[in-house]
Amino acid sequence: MQTSIRSRAASILFRAVLPIIAVSAIGTSAWADCENVFGDGFESHAALPAVISSSATMQTSDGVTHTYFYRIPTAPMPYHGHAVLLWLHGDGGSGNGFGSGFYPYTDADSAILVTPSGINQTWTHAADDLSGMPQDSKFISKLIDSLITNGVAGTKVDPNRIYIGGESRGAFMPYFLLQRPSTKQRFAAVAINAGLLYCQAGDNDCDVDGSSPLHHNAATPILHLHGTNDTSVEPPPTATFHNPVDWNMDWRVFFPMDLWATQNGCFDGDNSTGKDSGVLQETYAVGANAALRYDLSAWGNSCSKYLLILVTNGGHVIGGQYQRIWSFLKSYCRAGG
Repeated sequence: MQTSIRSRAASILFRAVLPIIAVSAIGTSAWADCENVFGDGFESHAALPAVISSSATMQTSDGVTHTYFYRIPTAPMPYHGHAVLLWLHGDGGSGNGFGSGFYPYTDADSAILVTPSGINQTWTHAADDLSGMPQDSKFISKLIDSLITNGVAGTKVDPNRIYIGGESRGAFMPYFLLQRPSTKQRFAAVAINAGLLYCQAGDNDCDVDGSSPLHHNAATPILHLHGTNDTSVEPPPTATFHNPVDWNMDWRVFFPMDLWATQNGCFDGDNSTGKDSGVLQETYAVGANAALRYDLSAWGNSCSKYLLILVTNGGHVIGGQYQRIWSFLKSYCRAGG
């Protein structure tokens, strides 16, 4: 995203949130019954498989044509079909060639990478379909329907292993899609790299003012990555934080991840027990900066699925995290339905 989101998100209710993050183990709740198809040896190829790369289009009800690109490994297909990662670009980008950092990992796991393009190289930030604006959320919803029904270029997809994530403006979209009725229960896990959430006027499927059982009931695992010095999508300190913010003390479960964590018994908002502060599981280096990986496992093992990678002094979009992101995502699947 090339311009600051601050003015655009001025109406957001910034809530106290903590650092949470990391590569996680298989989840226990809705994902406990999933077969670990990635233990089948696909990831141990001596050489990566050949791939089929192309693009396709589809129209939304407003008559606008949307484009998506795909990359299909020719490695043997898992029994239930290929896993799919939808990865969304930021402002000024397109899906063409985007997400190439995932290739060594998704190819090796026989997973399909799908990179949609937003209209005018951006995305309409809305869960609902807003009048006069491109229907990007509807496009993603129709794309998922097509993936499940028709596969990708006729190649079968596992409906329980559809993942979504993105960077910058594209990283806002998973939070909208986790509220949209037609998509919020579709994802096995999501990953956000430098995104937040706000609601536009008239978006009836969006809520940021509090955790709602209607809007935030999806139990989907969430990985959120953010740099403390991101000036394009600025991390949201609240009035109760220090001024200036002390990043060693002031991160609580990161907004807006806490909206979903609350609905799934992993956050209560007042931090009276200290559990909302999360558990620091790992510190590692991203360039010259320290990345801190937190989760909410203080609330129980199933709450380890809410993770934040917080990079001290990190800027906009945390680079070099493709393997870590894919390792988190692929460790989860939906248990049918």
